[in-house]
Amino acid sequence: MTSTAPARVIAAVDGSESSLLALRTAAEYAATLQTELLIITCWKAPDFYTGAIAGDAEIFRTEAGQQQEAAIERAFPGGCPVTATRRLTHGRPAPALIAASEDAQLLVLGTRGHGEFAALILGSVSLECITHAHCPVLTVRAQ
Repeated sequence: MTSTAPARVIAAVDGSESSLLALRTAAEYAATLQTELLIITCWKAPDFYTGAIAGDAEIFRTEAGQQQEAAIERAFPGGCPVTATRRLTHGRPAPALIAASEDAQLLVLGTRGHGEFAALILGSVSLECITHAHCPVLTVRAQ
């Protein structure tokens, strides 16, 4: 009988207070489930960005990496308490998180609580993930 490692827990991190809480919560679940934590930060150049200089969009990827690193340090001043892998993903967050959820047992993300009207206009990563993820989704809101 072959034993395989349990599917990982995913934390979506964008630097917001709710995503820091999501990161801490995901780490707690990963520890309880004795599995790995995958920390995902999505990035893309702003819609108005023209990309006039070749390779210039790399600035946005670098900034996302720095934002992810700062979030991890803020969430875990003494170091991450579980084995964690970091991933920077180009594109909209919801599709990237939904794709990653195929190999996960839990997706944890923060919610900013814009309300129904704002979510209708702005869209909602949380709602899209809850609706389409391949694993259970836990949303947390910073107080």
